[in-house]
Parts: sequence; structure tokens; C-alpha cells
Amino acid sequence: MRLLAATDVHSDMDRFSRILDAAGPVDVVLLGGDLTNFGSARDAEAIVRMAGAEGARVLAVAGNCDSASIDAHLAELGVSLFRRGIAVDGVGFVGMSAMPPWQRTMYHFSEEELADTLETGRRQLASVEPLVVLSHCPPHDTRLDRTTFGRHVGSTALRAFVDRVEPELVVCGHIHEARGVDRLGRTTLVNCGPANRGCYAVIELTAGGNPVVELRA
Repeated sequence: MRLLAATDVHSDMDRFSRILDAAGPVDVVLLGGDLTNFGSARDAEAIVRMAGAEGARVLAVAGNCDSASIDAHLAELGVSLFRRGIAVDGVGFVGMSAMPPWQRTMYHFSEEELADTLETGRRQLASVEPLVVLSHCPPHDTRLDRTTFGRHVGSTALRAFVDRVEPELVVCGHIHEARGVDRLGRTTLVNCGPANRGCYAVIELTAGGNPVVELRA
């Protein structure tokens, strides 16, 4: 299965269109939050429809610069992974929107709520493997959640889930400066980097092997 993973579009439709053209044919497009820059549900829908225009399956979560109304609209569009588990061609996907509390005006949940979100999605998948997690926020204390000032600001709930469940792949964004690839045990972690700066990832899921990740910009 070939995945296009993009986060932090921040309403830059032109740049996102160029990413889709450059990526070529994929099976699934993963949109990892901050689709908008404090925009509307209609703004987020335009990005979702652009992502699926060539027939790829689109799966998405909202980010801290999105909103609860955007999250709800993603569910109405049938693409949301928030509190959901979806199987596509034998691969399970679960998702985690928003981020842990940081700034009051941004879309966020407590770590306890985020943990429940992931478990709720996983229960819907039963024993489907491999498992892919799509999260706006990275897991805590990795190379992918470290800010310019050296602080690790990722989600402890996501980190605990990865340590316990060992999914095949975690796709995230949020910390623009921490773009890269890391590993926790058997899990490959990918911070795609900001799509509004032309960053994204193409990922190949292969039977019985580690995901093959190509970061592009």
C-alpha cells in the first residue's frame, strides 16, 4: 500500500496541489491535521476533496489550528479517524486529533481524553494488523517532538499507546522544526513536516517488512 502523508497544510491550497501532483498515484492520502489556519469547515472540505480527486482514499484528523466543527465535518465527509478505527485493504488506521493543552484558544484535549480516543479507535478494529496511527501531535520524548528550544512537547498518551501496542507506523506533524523519521521499538515514526512549506512523505507499507519512508520537499 502506497501512502501520501501530509500535515500542516494551513490552508495553502496551491502548495498542497503541487504536493499531490508531485507525489503521483497513491492508495491512501493521510491528512494529519492543521488542514486550515483557524479556518472553516468548508475550508477543510476543499482540502479533503482535492486530496481525493484522483480516487485515493482520504483519511484525516484535525489539528490544533482547526476546530471541533472541522472535526465534526470530517466525520460527515466520511474521512475522519477521530475516535474511529477504519480498515483499508487489510490495514487498520486509527487517529488522534488536536493536541494536549497548550494555548487556551487552540483545539486541544487532555491526555486522558487523547488516550481514550486511541483506545476507542483500536477497539473498532479488533485484531486487524498492521496498524497505522494518524496523529497531529507526535509522541512524547522522541526526535519528532523536540522544539527549537529543546523541549519535548509531544503527547504522553500517544507515547504510552505506541509503547504498549507497537503499531507498524505513526504519522504526525505539528512540530514543524522536528521533521524526520524515528523509531520506538517496532514502530516507525514519521513527522512529515509542514505541507505549507512543501514538505510531505510517501510511505510504502510492505507485507512483513518495515515501512519504507521517503521524506520529500
